[in-house]
Amino acid sequence: MLVAGHEITGSVLTWTLYPLSKDASSLIRAQEEDDRVLQGRLTTYEDIKQLKYLIRFINESMCLYPHPLVDGAIVPDVLPGNYKVNAGQDIVILVYNIHRSSQVWERAEKFVPERFNLDGPMSNETNTDYRFISFSGGPHKCVGDQFTLLETIVALAIFVQKMNFELVLDQNISMTTDATILTTNDLYMKLSQWSAQPAFVPFLV
Repeated sequence: MLVAGHEITGSVLTWTLYPLSKDASSLIRAQEEDDRVLQGRLTTYEDIKQLKYLIRFINESMCLYPHPLVDGAIVPDVLPGNYKVNAGQDIVILVYNIHRSSQVWERAEKFVPERFNLDGPMSNETNTDYRFISFSGGPHKCVGDQFTLLETIVALAIFVQKMNFELVLDQNISMTTDATILTTNDLYMKLSQWSAQPAFVPFLV
C-alpha cells in the first residue's frame, strides 16, 4: 500500500500529464469536464464516476506506460510455449510489450483514451479480456489497485482544475524500470494558471 500510495501514483501522474502537455485539445477537454463536474470545488467520491474522460486518460497512460509486473509461481507449472517454472520462481510479465502489441490493441502505439468506453465500467483485466493488465489479474493481482486509481484521479482532477501544462522542448525523455516505470532524465513542463472561461451570455434588450 505504501508503494501504491506514493511511487506508483507519482509515476502514473507523470505519464498521464506527459501526453496531456503535448495535446492542447485533450487538456482543454479534461479541464472542461473537470469544471463542469466539480464547479471549482474539491473532488468527492461521488464526483469520480462523472470524471469519465479524465479516468480514460489515466487508463490510457497506464496502457502505454505500464509498470513491470513480477509474480511468483506458487506451484510447479508449465506456461504456454512449454516453459517450465518451479515453485517460488519469479516470473516477469512484459506488460509494456503486451499493451503496445498490434495483436492486442488497434493503434497500439498511439495515445487514444477513447479506446476505453466512456460509458462502460472502470477498465480492468476482466472487462477487457485481459488486454489491459496494468495491475495484473486473478486472485493475486495488485491489492493496491483501487487505492492507486482513487488517489490518482483526485490528484489529477486538482491539477487540471488549476493549471495548464506545456512540455519543455528539446528534452531527452526516456524511460527506465524499477518497481515502477521512471523517467531517466526527469521530465520538465511549464506551468501556468488555468481558469474556466465564463460562458457567453448575449445581452437582450
